[in-house]
Amino acid sequence: MADREVRLLPRGDDPGVDAMHLLAQRPGDPSLVSTCTPVFLQAPLLRGMALTHRALTPLARLVTDHFFLAVRADCPWQDARAFVSGIASRPTRTGGYFKGGINHLLALSIASHLRAEVEFVVTPSEPAVWQALVDGSIDWACGVAAELEPHLHNHSVRLIAALYTERRPVFPDVPTLAEAGVPVTFTMWRGLMAPAGLAAQDAAAWHETLRHVTHTNTWQTYLRQNGQTGSYLPGADFTAFLDREWDWYQHHFRLAGLLPAVD
Repeated sequence: MADREVRLLPRGDDPGVDAMHLLAQRPGDPSLVSTCTPVFLQAPLLRGMALTHRALTPLARLVTDHFFLAVRADCPWQDARAFVSGIASRPTRTGGYFKGGINHLLALSIASHLRAEVEFVVTPSEPAVWQALVDGSIDWACGVAAELEPHLHNHSVRLIAALYTERRPVFPDVPTLAEAGVPVTFTMWRGLMAPAGLAAQDAAAWHETLRHVTHTNTWQTYLRQNGQTGSYLPGADFTAFLDREWDWYQHHFRLAGLLPAVD
């Protein structure tokens, strides 16, 4: 696998879902893989899709991403405690590119902890979230380091808090939201998915290639530059992890009123 040419194939305007359909159309093909994120679980649940991760071949979880809470650079909230006090005292707006997405679930969780009035604004795309923050259409937003870096670099946004159990090395001076009394955390995984019916020897070859990649200096540099943590989990263990994640999203979508409640 390691000596093969790699070609990137953009697929449509429906991230994740288009990739799932392409994988489903090429059963057993060892030359095709797709990156995968929680969208591979969220979309089937929210849309009632027959095609789910169980009809494909989960190869491996590779990294975890940690979320941060950001505000516009000139926002009067200077730290996490000011943010907590601010959104508890008046209605605010935040956003994301679909209801049931991580941004939406985080907004609901933060609002619930603070009994705050928070309006969730649906934007056309992930970049549009940050444009909405910069132009003042929303008051605060959540994102991972790679999404935030360009806006931090041009000083259009500031970080208020890390949504994790401890401060992150990439931004050691940013406190956790829990330090301000709101224990909301979230870790997002990213991995690779293959078509259904992948032969055992082909899956094993991919596992070996990916295991090797995750031990290279290049990979470690990539993780540092993007503020991510390596979390390699191959094959059956990744499949079991996805089943647990499916149950977690299903439960939280029901709490959010996005799926029918179970009697």
